[in-house]
Amino acid sequence: MFSQSAVFDDVNQHAHSLQNWPQEYAQLSSGKFEGFLEDIQLDSVRVFRERMKQSVVQNTHTPTGKISLMIPHNMDASDTSDQARQIMADGVTLLPYESDFAFVGPAELDYSVIAVDQQRLSQLLSPETYSRLIGFNKSHGVKTDSATLTRLRHHLAALLQQLTSIPEDAALSESQIQQQLKAIEDKIILMVLVIYDAKETGISHPKRLGNQHNSIVQRCHDYVTSSEGSCASVVDICESLHIPHRTLNYSFHKATGTSPMQYLRAVKLNAARRELLQTAFSITDIAANYGFFHMGYFSQEYRRLFGETPSMTRKLYA
Repeated sequence: MFSQSAVFDDVNQHAHSLQNWPQEYAQLSSGKFEGFLEDIQLDSVRVFRERMKQSVVQNTHTPTGKISLMIPHNMDASDTSDQARQIMADGVTLLPYESDFAFVGPAELDYSVIAVDQQRLSQLLSPETYSRLIGFNKSHGVKTDSATLTRLRHHLAALLQQLTSIPEDAALSESQIQQQLKAIEDKIILMVLVIYDAKETGISHPKRLGNQHNSIVQRCHDYVTSSEGSCASVVDICESLHIPHRTLNYSFHKATGTSPMQYLRAVKLNAARRELLQTAFSITDIAANYGFFHMGYFSQEYRRLFGETPSMTRKLYA
């Protein structure tokens, strides 16, 4: 068993701490970043729990050979919709299989992900269910009633507590530890089988998530993080991507809960922060690379978002 538990005050450190799960985070809401990760890996099951105080856009690629789902513990989704956001606030999200995946997590987001080896599930699921799950290239939502979702949360939390307490029990022999780990692993697998088979009252069949609003946000995100669009304004984006301004505004509010200008400025500031940490370029050059030609304005907006100046970032983390 591998396990880690850590707190973070930098969004990039948090993103890179999840081994064998490539991802890039961008902080959207203001304030010094506060994040928590607990990650436990067993023979064929991985469970990790993440909490973040700030709103964060997460871009990831789900790992090879794993079928994964997300259970929310806390998610304020009042400003967005499940369809546009691509994750469920009041149910379970089935993550796409070996695919790119992005979503905007609201402030105070708290969720767990369970990833099970594909080969293990292929022996436990019906051929139809298994084929459907490995065919998902988009996230799918499984709506549950509140009692079922609460039961899933409590059951998972109890199993994780059991896992973390096993290494501390000095009275157990190595074989007893392995037996207990297998027993808990099997319980986690049984829990996900109930969800995938949708046999329990209160659990619906999966519904595909994502719509044109999410697609528009992702196109804009990819454009402003490219060399071509790194200095682009909102007007430039509308013209270059052929998106009407009204459509752009509506899509961002539905998918992210914020305006295009606020979102894209934050994404550029996060890209600048990564360059501050990974390169030796001057702060002035990095700011200009992302369309910030007035250093006073760049420093002001950077500090407003991250709670520190660009020079402080280099001193603290580089």
